[in-house]
Amino acid sequence: MRKIEILAPAGSMDSLKAAINASCDAVYIGGAKFGARAYADNLTEELMLQAIDYAHIHDTKIYLTVNTLLKNKELEHELYDYLVKYYEQGIDAVIVQDTGVLHFIHEHFPGLDIHGSTQMTLTMAEGANVLKQMGLTRLVTSRELGLEEIKNIRKGTDLEIETFVHGALCYCYSGQCLMSSMFGGRSGNRGRCAQPCRMPYQLKGDNKALNSDKDKYVLSPKDISTIDMIPELIEAGIDSFKIEGRMKRPEYAAGVTYMYRKYVDRYLEFGKEKYESYMQDHKEELNEDILLLQDLYNRGGFSQGYFVNRNGRNMISLSRPNHSGVHVGKVKSVNGGKAQIELIQNINPQDILEIREDEKLYEFTVKNGEKAGNIYSVNLGKGSPVKPGFLVYRTKNNFLLDQLGEDYLKEEVKMPITGKVIIDTGEPIILELNYGNIHVRVNGDIVEAAMNQPMTEDKIRKQIMKTRETSYVLRDLQISIKGNPFIPVQKLNELRRQGIEALSEAITSQYRRIAEHEPKEIFGVVKCSKNNGMNNMGISVSVFDKNQLSVACSYPEVTAVYMDSDIVPFQDLLKLTKIVKESNKKCYIILPHIFRKTTYELYRQNKNILEDNTIDGYILRNLEEYQFIHSVMNVTQSGKDLITDYNLYVMNRQAAAFWRDLGVVKLTAPVELNYSELKELNGIYNDIIVYGKIPLMVSAQCLAKTSSGRNNKNYNKTSDEPCCLPNTDKIELMDRFDKNFQVKRHCRECYNTIYNSQCLSLLNYKEQVLSIEPKNIRLNFTFETPEETGKVIQSFIQKYVYNNHVEEIENYTRGHFKRGIE
Repeated sequence: MRKIEILAPAGSMDSLKAAINASCDAVYIGGAKFGARAYADNLTEELMLQAIDYAHIHDTKIYLTVNTLLKNKELEHELYDYLVKYYEQGIDAVIVQDTGVLHFIHEHFPGLDIHGSTQMTLTMAEGANVLKQMGLTRLVTSRELGLEEIKNIRKGTDLEIETFVHGALCYCYSGQCLMSSMFGGRSGNRGRCAQPCRMPYQLKGDNKALNSDKDKYVLSPKDISTIDMIPELIEAGIDSFKIEGRMKRPEYAAGVTYMYRKYVDRYLEFGKEKYESYMQDHKEELNEDILLLQDLYNRGGFSQGYFVNRNGRNMISLSRPNHSGVHVGKVKSVNGGKAQIELIQNINPQDILEIREDEKLYEFTVKNGEKAGNIYSVNLGKGSPVKPGFLVYRTKNNFLLDQLGEDYLKEEVKMPITGKVIIDTGEPIILELNYGNIHVRVNGDIVEAAMNQPMTEDKIRKQIMKTRETSYVLRDLQISIKGNPFIPVQKLNELRRQGIEALSEAITSQYRRIAEHEPKEIFGVVKCSKNNGMNNMGISVSVFDKNQLSVACSYPEVTAVYMDSDIVPFQDLLKLTKIVKESNKKCYIILPHIFRKTTYELYRQNKNILEDNTIDGYILRNLEEYQFIHSVMNVTQSGKDLITDYNLYVMNRQAAAFWRDLGVVKLTAPVELNYSELKELNGIYNDIIVYGKIPLMVSAQCLAKTSSGRNNKNYNKTSDEPCCLPNTDKIELMDRFDKNFQVKRHCRECYNTIYNSQCLSLLNYKEQVLSIEPKNIRLNFTFETPEETGKVIQSFIQKYVYNNHVEEIENYTRGHFKRGIE
């Protein structure tokens, strides 16, 4: 029978134990460093070592999150020492985002399974298979994928597939978000996201408001729940059902784990047809279970995420960014400062309820419970805005939390074992214990003959069966007695303790490893060849539209032009590449941020255009594009250049070695390192971005659809035309500080990019930039007019080429060049 893994979040030791008690197959958990939930109650080294053994004794796998980007010093001087003890203890797998971390672990920790985090933005089997040769054993799919896309991944790889099935969604493709980083230095790529997506925004189109004050959380997705999609998810080929929630309480981990365990097991037991028939007869039970999950946590109710819809308004929790609770009633009347609430759900003592009209108006704690159908009275006080008809929601179900605590937090689930005691006068007493295929045998003291009353079988059984303080329960104990033995009770207790210790050691020793490297052997192992240095520095200009391209081509000092692949329809692309070549510059195509199946097929259909000799190379933004360029376009034979873009995050020498091993040596510097961190890596970067609006988010959602109320189930869109608001070219977000963030709709590939309100400018940091020894400086143009484009190019030429004094551009930011990130 096929095994489906229920993978539970563990933000603490209590959550780990609760999830295991609720019968998960595996937990994922963070240690003191390098995890994507830096503010969770992550485990100390001592606790992590205990957790590894605890999980294994309970026949549960444990995965360590190392799913952040590492700076070079961290990787070279901290990562080995951090991982080696967990590796030797027997951690089952590590979850990684950084390709440098992947490269390092594959080389120095052989046999350790590596899971590619959703932060890697893996959308196709083609991208994941690139990592397979580097030791990847499992991919965690991007949360934006539909069921058909996951089926295609299953057909295209033998890697394990892990997919988020319940919990919070990011608005941005995971791993492609710099919003928190740019706003306040708390990088989501470093596990410190401040969740600016949960803040209110005004959406504007052509300077007109597109959303109301009631619908201001336009970047806040609803949580997903797929408890009613179990057959479809299993049949899509998913191996591991992942539950989000390392920042949530242990009761959440237990409750959600229990629910998915329940329905997955029923499906595997019944089979598809019988399961569907069973669910038809048990709709009320399913609805009650969904209500329980909503009580634990939901944002604006649940959605089925991207499994069914490509994007749309119904996936966004527009009026509230946090826990919405469960609708339990409505205000029937208000008299004399007291409200009468008509209940549709039972409420319990110590429940927390909210009376709302769009937003919370009044919150209170229930003193005495009441049944559905009855009236509950609450004192509001004078001047309350509450009126009849207002809805009442429960945001804390105290009875449910107490019940989950009683069932899964109070007592440890004991592992069943069997045993045998062998007693023969004049011989050592023997205890044998069995756990699955593991057998241990311990010897006690020599058994003496009894002078008066011999030890009875009942007394022996009573003492040996006392395993309550351990992780085991003796289901069956055989006792063999010869002669009339005298055995002190304390000797039986000691024998039991020794047997349990030996059994635990036998179980956990199966997972132990010995590290093959010493730290001193691996520091500084990666040597990257330097670029040509400042004397041969070029100026690369990336452009959004034809007018910007024309301006860039007019400057002889510009050495290369990078153009977005969707700058024009494919049939017109070569008209622009020809212009670039005629201006005696190199021409590169910037491939899309996201390269999903429909995009992959669209580019395959137009590969003859992309292979044209007017194109010198390509800017890569994901692993799917690397595979496409190599397998479909055979770049090895064409001789075209490949340059990784900033969002492939080469933040350490091991990441550079990863790309070097794939044959890519031209790298773009990431935008989250500060000057000193970039200087430490001097010579490895082909490009450093010195000007441009930095993308804060790349999202499968569409702000135009959100504002228009439309939903899109179409996963096969290949048109350049927008799905809605076709006459609205300019879309912006305005935050609560009145800052505007422009939005680019990539309608052909169906994703949105949200840009920073200020332009990065390193115009007056020439000496520092050149000391990093890039081959090119890069100017990125997005929404600039031709006049603005020319002015910026001219300023950078005057400063970087001719070393003339120039005025800094208006409304600029230095980004992280000075401040960096934590």
